[in-house]
Amino acid sequence: MNEEARRPFRLHLPGLLKVLAEHLYSNRQVGVRELIQNAHDSCLRRAIKSGDPDYRPRIDISVDQPRQVLTIRDNGSGLTAEEIDEYLATIGRSYTRELREDLGMMSRAEAEQLIGQFGFGFLSAFLLANEVTLTTRSFAEGAPALCWRSSGDEYYETTPGCREQPGTTIELAVKPAAAFVLQRQLLIETVQKYADFLPIPIHMDNDPQPLNLMRPPWEADDPQAATMQYIDRAFKLSDPLCVIPLRERVVDLGHDSVRTPLQGFLFVPPQSVASIYEYGDVSVYIRGMFITDGERDLLPPWARFVRGVVECPVLQPTASREAIHQDDAYLAIQQALEEQLGDALRHLALEQPATWRKIVRGHTDVIMGWAVRDNEFFEQVADIVTFRTSRGQLNLPEYLQLTGGTLYYVTKELGSLQEQLLAEGHDVPVIDASQFVTAPFLEKYAAGRPGVGLARLDTEQSHLLRSVPEEPFEIVLAHYRERGIRAEIAAFRPPEVPALMMYPQDADFLLEARRAMQAEELPGPIAGLVGEYIDGQVESEDELRGTLYVNASCPLIQKLAQSPPTDRRAAALTLIFQVARLFSGRTLDAAAATAAFGETTDALGELLG
Repeated sequence: MNEEARRPFRLHLPGLLKVLAEHLYSNRQVGVRELIQNAHDSCLRRAIKSGDPDYRPRIDISVDQPRQVLTIRDNGSGLTAEEIDEYLATIGRSYTRELREDLGMMSRAEAEQLIGQFGFGFLSAFLLANEVTLTTRSFAEGAPALCWRSSGDEYYETTPGCREQPGTTIELAVKPAAAFVLQRQLLIETVQKYADFLPIPIHMDNDPQPLNLMRPPWEADDPQAATMQYIDRAFKLSDPLCVIPLRERVVDLGHDSVRTPLQGFLFVPPQSVASIYEYGDVSVYIRGMFITDGERDLLPPWARFVRGVVECPVLQPTASREAIHQDDAYLAIQQALEEQLGDALRHLALEQPATWRKIVRGHTDVIMGWAVRDNEFFEQVADIVTFRTSRGQLNLPEYLQLTGGTLYYVTKELGSLQEQLLAEGHDVPVIDASQFVTAPFLEKYAAGRPGVGLARLDTEQSHLLRSVPEEPFEIVLAHYRERGIRAEIAAFRPPEVPALMMYPQDADFLLEARRAMQAEELPGPIAGLVGEYIDGQVESEDELRGTLYVNASCPLIQKLAQSPPTDRRAAALTLIFQVARLFSGRTLDAAAATAAFGETTDALGELLG
């Protein structure tokens, strides 16, 4: 480099303060967090450096509404004049970071308790204040009290201060735009959000009861009870389906094995709704300080029914401390969470099936939807997910034992479906696949397991119908065919059912499309494509109107086939058709429904004489 051409950068401090203080952070409340963090680290520095066993750290917050001043006071290490110049007034230089680096080789446990890292945190005071006044006294013997004052311009002043005990008091002359932080309840919520797990008590207006818990629930005397209380307090949820404690784990990253110092818990809320609101997020704490409550990438993509709290000192926050860097440590924690969550769910399915059933029922769409997209997760849950069937909740291995290797399902909700009746007549339970993710899940399961068949009963019932000769039943079939009703004879169970009306797949849609074509409501090119599609699905419009399958196994049909052609027999056959039509679950328009009830009424009148 040409030495004569070299020039120093010039720093415009007010502009830099504006950028860092107003654009580095997403909201002004972060300023309170950063100042509490600084007070926390100051207390830890005093505890570490002094080694005084009688030292009791404390942080106090108070509000002077008439003066619009927010005060944060600690009894920590305080600052000397040199430390003010070296650290407080030097942007980007962190006293805490340097102390952590010094301690790292000697006392890892103490080093990991310190939070500060970037040297920007104190600037967040200018998010809130037009002027910041800091009164401090170092715990070093004989150190004087000092007063530091800045309005956020290029200058600050340091003058003799008045403070008897070591520590630091910060007074913020709050801007009108930030006056909301002076609200007592908001301050309480801010402290509990950001500093709940810090081990140093934080008091409000000299209240003897600290605002923060001072330790996370997993370090409580009764972790299970404390965790449930914390979920109720922080997530407003009193009845999670299960809670999964997190533990340190050694993770194999392929090129290396990494120890993950992981604490916290995951839990499953009572229910979620796919595509409307999924979970799959965790609150992240680093060294006891809250970072974010919306971290979604740490959990595997399929875990959209899970929430939790993660505490890990090796995760690296961004400069604003509102998000996490996705580095090697992040990937290791990500893998550790997936492994622990997968192990816990398999254990629940095997050892606590009642709890697992509640999870599946509450989060069916989310679990199945992600399993269809994620092959690894699919294999984890494929045999333990339970399905609603005509014989209660069953997993697929249990179901296949009952059917001999075929999955029978309907895409309409189970209840009065004739497909359920038809299948149960053959001693086959039916899976309710009315939820949009169930059928793709079943298809994926059958495709990946040789020997497993798949039958959709609302379009493929014919394999449950046994073909029989028409000859003994010609008189019955003729009655229907003469009236324009497609009718076939078949034997099926249960024999108490005289007939069933069955339709091709998507019959309603195809009929509507054909009607639109006939009314010339579709543009020419689209009409051509629709016509080709319809022709590929069915042979004729009559097929779309359904086929009446008359049951050769039914004693009533057998009797009617041998009866002379009387009005009463015709009335009975009409009733059988209309009952089958109504039982099929198809939607009738007003005219068709009126005609159906008219024919039913006439037939009943004929039978009653």
